[in-house]
Amino acid sequence: MIKKEKLTFTHKKGLHARVAAMIVKKANRIKNEYGDKLFVGAREDNLLPATSLISVTSSNIAYQDDIIAVSKGENADQSIEEFVNFLKGEFNLEDSKTKDEVDELLQQTTTAMDKVFNNIANGVIIVDQKGIITSFNPAAERITALEANQVIGEEITKVIPNSRLKKVLESGASELGQRQKINQATIITNRTPIMSGDQVVGAIAVFQDISTLEKLSGELKEVKALKERLDLILESVQDGICVVDSKGLIDYLNSTYTQMLGITADEAVGNKIDQISNNKTYQQVLDTGESKTGVVTKKNSQLIIISNIYPIKVEGVVEGAVIVSKKKTEVEELAQRLKELSAKAEYLEQELKREKKLDKPFQRIIGKSDELREALVNASKAAETNSTVLIRGESGTGKELVAEAIHYASNRANGPFIRVNCAAIPPNLIESELFGHEKGAFTGAVQKKIGKFELADGGTIFLDEIGELPSELQVKLLRVLQERIFSRVGGTERIKVDIRIVTATNCNLEEMMQEGTFREDLYYRLNVIPILLPPLRARREDIPLLVNHFLEKLSAKLEKPVDSISKESLEILTNYSWPGNIRELQNIIERAINFTDNDKISLDNLPNYIKEDYKNGKTLVNLKEDGDVASLEEYEKEIIKLALKKHGSFNASGKALGITHRTVANKARKYGLVD
Repeated sequence: MIKKEKLTFTHKKGLHARVAAMIVKKANRIKNEYGDKLFVGAREDNLLPATSLISVTSSNIAYQDDIIAVSKGENADQSIEEFVNFLKGEFNLEDSKTKDEVDELLQQTTTAMDKVFNNIANGVIIVDQKGIITSFNPAAERITALEANQVIGEEITKVIPNSRLKKVLESGASELGQRQKINQATIITNRTPIMSGDQVVGAIAVFQDISTLEKLSGELKEVKALKERLDLILESVQDGICVVDSKGLIDYLNSTYTQMLGITADEAVGNKIDQISNNKTYQQVLDTGESKTGVVTKKNSQLIIISNIYPIKVEGVVEGAVIVSKKKTEVEELAQRLKELSAKAEYLEQELKREKKLDKPFQRIIGKSDELREALVNASKAAETNSTVLIRGESGTGKELVAEAIHYASNRANGPFIRVNCAAIPPNLIESELFGHEKGAFTGAVQKKIGKFELADGGTIFLDEIGELPSELQVKLLRVLQERIFSRVGGTERIKVDIRIVTATNCNLEEMMQEGTFREDLYYRLNVIPILLPPLRARREDIPLLVNHFLEKLSAKLEKPVDSISKESLEILTNYSWPGNIRELQNIIERAINFTDNDKISLDNLPNYIKEDYKNGKTLVNLKEDGDVASLEEYEKEIIKLALKKHGSFNASGKALGITHRTVANKARKYGLVD
């Protein structure tokens, strides 16, 4: 049985907490007496259990509001009558016992509400009618990264500048489901005014952090986008791709794979791979979990497929495999294309080295040949460091010029560049020349002398002909290389210098190490950055450039207007072997300028030995009387013979030919040219 009755709530202060507690106490007594359930509310569709203080308190029933009371049960007539009479009364506490019971109920409900307030996941902020924060629960602390004891008593917009609780206080209207950013958190918030009768006495914001949800939503979008990209990639690649599960059933194949085998995806997906391919290797990959590459499968006489098969592992367990396939003809075409591209890349790399602009100090070195260019590029890189450099090359190849360029292209360019020719200083003076000496250090040392190393402090010292350095000084040089510290001859003061050491030699230091005339540890200290300068005969395309350079330079120096050279003369110079390299070429041009009577160098102005060398070189084309080409060994024998005839020794001949003196000796004995 259900009984309901409408009435007007007449308590002048509305349904406040103590009145609500008295209603709940009465409802519970009636329930216990009659066994009926009682409900109360402002609307029939929003009835609240009258036995719950939290529910009754939240009903917001005010003075003179129309309300509905409902009773459900067998004794609904009696229970509704008693309940309605109570609601129409004055709500006076009958005695101290009743008062205590109401207070206890209020205390229990307050405690329960406090637990809810402090433990719910939603943040709750309550402000009074002036916008001053009165409540700030732990969830609000967590979401806003603010502490309650620091914000309670503060005006809300000072704490959360974009808060709209002040707007709710002004308008008295709720704002529901609003997105808001607080610090790094994104929240959804409901803002509701707190009413006392018709008056707004405060506002409450209840909000939830949805940052994690937004992140998950974003990640889901990213996953979908990634899937779209992967699908696009798989359908765009030129390789056939097939994916099978752990049982060999086809999960996926791209359009290239279906076109290759002449099938459709609908025909293949869900079937065993064996039904469309006789490639059985996939089973080995599924069984062992190891990849297989270069697997050849013959579909028919016209179609041969080459595949790579890779296992799909999830937490170490093989869950399937990916088969990546190409037609054999495509692989062969790719191999040929790769070969062509590799050759092109090598060519472009050489061209890049050729065209790369060198530092200004290197630009005055004449020549564009690949051999010289490579050496200068390495020297330019060496200039960027302070490491020791060893320049190798025959006499006259420009080792000092390169050493000087390294110095002036480095960060030591403003420091001194000190040149020392180790072969030009007598052995008994070289130590004092390099390291200096104190007054009275030896006979003739009448005053203190500063050595070359000390003069080079802050700059670069260039030790030319380092292979000629006496063995007793090699030890001292090694110590300078290691510590940059030395003492003058006859002195005890330890002098520390900041120097960069560049050395050069035309000697075979490796052979000298084997013979014991050059220290191995010093060699490795010097040979940090090796630079090999090519002999002039190895870069013949640079000879015309050098000839024009020396014509311009030397004709100005000699005050003779010689500005050209005959074609025949230039051809002879270009084909000469140049054992003296650039230094010899400079001497020949200076000699020719002096001997010519006009503004052009002719054959008559060149030395006879150069012209004879050219004639002898031309006879090598046809050694046989019948004009046929001779064997390689006959050419080699004739070249060795001419070199020995001209230069007289194995060492000089080896230098002229660009090979070691031992090789010359062995060849000469092989061909019976010497005893």
